[in-house]
Amino acid sequence: MNLKSIILDDDTRAGRLFDLFIQSLIIVSLISFSLETVKGKSESYYHILDIIETITVIIFTIEYLLRVILIDKKLKFIFSFFGLVDLFAILPFYLSTGLDLRSLRALRLLRLFKP
Repeated sequence: MNLKSIILDDDTRAGRLFDLFIQSLIIVSLISFSLETVKGKSESYYHILDIIETITVIIFTIEYLLRVILIDKKLKFIFSFFGLVDLFAILPFYLSTGLDLRSLRALRLLRLFKP
């Protein structure tokens, strides 16, 4: 079993498990995002949510980069609907423009519908 078949194929057990892992992270990330809107909690509460966000974005970034590296038609993937969804879901984390683009993280929900 090679890395390419795990990341790009969902017809193997490892590929399905990898997809399930990513889908679970998407749900965790969306729940974390929703919990951030609850006001009046302690600083440690928000700190834990920030840690969850950082870890999930790092994993999503690694997954995105691996897809770009491993796929044969790189530009086709990058500019595909799901390629752009993946990019726009992680990009706000890395942008430090002062704009609040965190709501774009909700785009990750679209990844659950990936064929």
